[in-house]
Amino acid sequence: MPNTLLVPLDGSDLSESALPVAEQLSVGLDSPVTLLTSGWGSTVTDLEGYLAANAAMLGTACSTVVIPDTFPATAIAGAVRSADDTVVMATHGRTGIGRALLGSVAEDLLRRTDSTVVLLGPSTTTTTPIVGGTLVVTTDGSARSARILPVAARWARGLEMRIIVVTVAAPGSDALADELERAAAASVGFFRSEGLDASHEALIGATPAETIAAFARQVPAALIAMCTHGRTGLGRTALGSTTIKVVHSSTCPVVVIRTSD
Repeated sequence: MPNTLLVPLDGSDLSESALPVAEQLSVGLDSPVTLLTSGWGSTVTDLEGYLAANAAMLGTACSTVVIPDTFPATAIAGAVRSADDTVVMATHGRTGIGRALLGSVAEDLLRRTDSTVVLLGPSTTTTTPIVGGTLVVTTDGSARSARILPVAARWARGLEMRIIVVTVAAPGSDALADELERAAAASVGFFRSEGLDASHEALIGATPAETIAAFARQVPAALIAMCTHGRTGLGRTALGSTTIKVVHSSTCPVVVIRTSD
């Protein structure tokens, strides 16, 4: 379970859209929330007041941290005290920390930390309950993409979620589909060995990100979990390619971990 859920805020409604998600995760995982902000042109007192007002609206244990005059990704990464801490953040905002345009703050953060990051893209809604919901876990059959499995298992257990392992093969790629089927079977076996409800959906689509996002909307999924690296297709590159596109188009938060080359 995460030790602490860190939520970066910048004063915008978009950055604050991460708060309901963090609250659900906090209750389900029994983890405290820390609200974090950084900025220029505001006094520490003003920033503390802003965080305190948001903390008062959360129905869970919450603390606040102000890191003035510091670049956003540096401030967030510096606030991570444990590998088990999790950052929950919107990928767009007006200024400062919440401005993450997937290629700026969010990507910079993922280069700086090995901790789990939960990203809310511009299409994310908070209408699907996370506790008791469905967790979609992506795999491309590579060892790197499999590194999401222990994280997904911990979250699914704590949040009482069922798991759907998703693979995507292009139309006509029968050999790849067979390989992905074997990898998915191994993933489902891992989750079931952990006492979790897990199944596999083999998807066919020319564009993995759109295929994943569309499937998650149909379920509807409460969370998607994926790595930022993989061999091909799913999770390829550091918050690039498929991962960035899934985050941008997903209607649910995306749980992301970075894997080294």
